[in-house]
Amino acid sequence: MSPYPRAPYVAPPAAPQLQLLPGGRCFFALPPNLTAVDCAWLELVARDLLERHERVLFLLATDLGSYDRGADPDATRPLLDPAATTERLDTETLRRWRDIEAIRLTLPPAVRHRVQIATWSHFIDPSFVSVWRHLLTAFGVGTDFRRDVLLLGRQHRRDLRAARGPLAPAPSARAACLRAIETLAMRLRIGELAGYHHEYGYGRDSVLAERLYAGAYAADGLTVESLMGDVPQRHYRRLD
Repeated sequence: MSPYPRAPYVAPPAAPQLQLLPGGRCFFALPPNLTAVDCAWLELVARDLLERHERVLFLLATDLGSYDRGADPDATRPLLDPAATTERLDTETLRRWRDIEAIRLTLPPAVRHRVQIATWSHFIDPSFVSVWRHLLTAFGVGTDFRRDVLLLGRQHRRDLRAARGPLAPAPSARAACLRAIETLAMRLRIGELAGYHHEYGYGRDSVLAERLYAGAYAADGLTVESLMGDVPQRHYRRLD
């Protein structure tokens, strides 16, 4: 036995941790054609994004279905009337909002306030309208931009017909193009002007956004800088 008294064990001090603040605000847009929310997966997404960013916005994009109102000149029967469409959109939005709110409540109380829920309508303001009008003008006169919007609109119609069946109603080509333009305008409004510079999504970035940020429409005078009045700050990352 040692003649020296045994001192109590004291653990060495932990190495100093560098406290890094999360990198800005981000948003995750749920696709408008999403029929069910995978709550377990979205909870993992929320926890992951909270480790990367100071604020996380879940954006419900069901308002885009408003372009489906009225008759489709390319179909044999009219689509839902405006009243039915509005009721359907409100029901879908409310259901998804409740799903996201349930996910938010599963998070630790200390971080719940860092998760936000919003719809497209929360960002419809003069700034959005200005961007939207500039894109509509570019669609009317810009050769390359107009071509890409038309291609995207036709692809959207084909995808819907493949998913719903050849006899199911689909939005007209005009409605599909307007939806593509409004979607781009809203993403610019949120990703550039609202400060949510980090966007996450299910798949790859849209063709219009990719080409706009790559400067493909600069010859027509359409750039992110010309629309925003500043250098681009939005960054897109896919999660699937």
